[in-house]
Amino acid sequence: MTDKPTGRRRADVEINVLESFELRSRRSIRESERKRKTRASLKAEKRAAKLDRKFFAANPPGVMDATGNVVKAVAKIPFRKRAEVKSALVMSVIAGVTATATLPAYAYSPAVTAISGLASNSSGAEGEAQSLAIARDATISYERGSFGIMSANDLQRLTDRNNYRGYTGLTAFDLAANPKYSELNPDDIMKVSAKYVGVPYILGGELPTGLDCSGYVRLVFAEFGVLLPHSVNAQAAHPRIKRINKADARPGDLVIMSNHSHDGIYAGSGMFYHAPRPGDRVKLAPIFTPNVYYARVID
Repeated sequence: MTDKPTGRRRADVEINVLESFELRSRRSIRESERKRKTRASLKAEKRAAKLDRKFFAANPPGVMDATGNVVKAVAKIPFRKRAEVKSALVMSVIAGVTATATLPAYAYSPAVTAISGLASNSSGAEGEAQSLAIARDATISYERGSFGIMSANDLQRLTDRNNYRGYTGLTAFDLAANPKYSELNPDDIMKVSAKYVGVPYILGGELPTGLDCSGYVRLVFAEFGVLLPHSVNAQAAHPRIKRINKADARPGDLVIMSNHSHDGIYAGSGMFYHAPRPGDRVKLAPIFTPNVYYARVID
């Protein structure tokens, strides 16, 4: 019959049990925290993809007409958001406020009028009704100042635009003339793509301080000596861009929207690096629409 542990050995066994329990508890806490962060990350990605879809649905790309000119499509504006409807509502509110402000003092009770100092009392003969006259000397003199209100987002966009205009560093032309990388290696393309994460979106931007979608693709591949044009349409038609099957796509290839409204750099597993829209920044995000095709920049 096995003896029960006693003395020092018994104490060691108890300590080992406690340590094992503590390790399991820590492991469980770490696992729960990891799952929580994963869920939060997936929710954030879904929200971002939804915003991207809404933006590109409301901002359709330009199309080529018969003469070869670019004609920008006009998005359908909901009735409540039309300019003329908003103007009519604003004018109605202003008219109501003006009418209320210009009501004569006798529209209020005598007690309220007396307290406000807008009128003075004059009593007639006994039994006659009290009459009220507007007091001319009760007017208030003040000087109106001028001020404006700017939201945090507007202030950030203004700051980003000023930083963009003040940039004096290397451009895509400079990088392409003296490329850092000698060949188009997928790992290196991913490294350069990730380097610009966080750069603010600026329409027409092609500098490290501000980028739009095609400007971002142009800047990344300039580091490999490939100077692509600054346009999704022109990039898709460039002789060094070769369309490929989705099954053959690998990190570093291009993801191009089927209507040429947007493009980015494929990162694998349904993700891509892109500069999405005003108010956002270059980021790694899910490919938010199935209406895309893949292309490769060739040597």
